[in-house]
Amino acid sequence: MAKVTASTILHEAAQLKERKQSDYQGEMFSEEDYFPFGNKSYIHMIHTKYLRMRSLAETENKKINFESLEDTLIDMSVYCAMFAAYLENKKLEKDTVKRSG
Repeated sequence: MAKVTASTILHEAAQLKERKQSDYQGEMFSEEDYFPFGNKSYIHMIHTKYLRMRSLAETENKKINFESLEDTLIDMSVYCAMFAAYLENKKLEKDTVKRSG
């Protein structure tokens, strides 16, 4: 059996994000609609996942009903990537405005 790598997890996280995106957004909402307060929205989601991670990681022998530690970490990585993309896109927008202005 092949060893799992971070690249494997990131690839699977990207695929998961694409599948979830169709459930959450569809044609009605854009990704930005889910993060109306910019940086604060992304930080809030990452913080929420962080708290879930700590709860799962620091409590041994706890029965988990839904989201596993691995699931939480993957979700957190997706939110971090979404935040990084948001920041990069803001830079691109700023550069475009500078060049056209």
